[in-house]
Amino acid sequence: MKSSRQLKDLIKNMAREKDINAQILLRNYMLERLLERISLSRFRDNFVLKGGMLIAAVVGIDIRSTIDMDATIKNYPLSLETIQDIFDSILSVP
Repeated sequence: MKSSRQLKDLIKNMAREKDINAQILLRNYMLERLLERISLSRFRDNFVLKGGMLIAAVVGIDIRSTIDMDATIKNYPLSLETIQDIFDSILSVP
């Protein structure tokens, strides 16, 4: 994608074609992109995905899927500062 406008247009067109709410489609796209970045980051072995997002990832997206992502972070000390560092690093993954 070259711009946010292109992404929004693509989402809108897909939502219309598949008769799915565009907001839900956009939300799922953003969560999947976050998962992709986690999988490419140095923290990939520290995250354990669980819940509805895991099921959606395994069996396919369902419009009834949960609106959040449940995960456990293992073998890493947690504090506000370390969580900020983890997500700064993850979100810097292209």
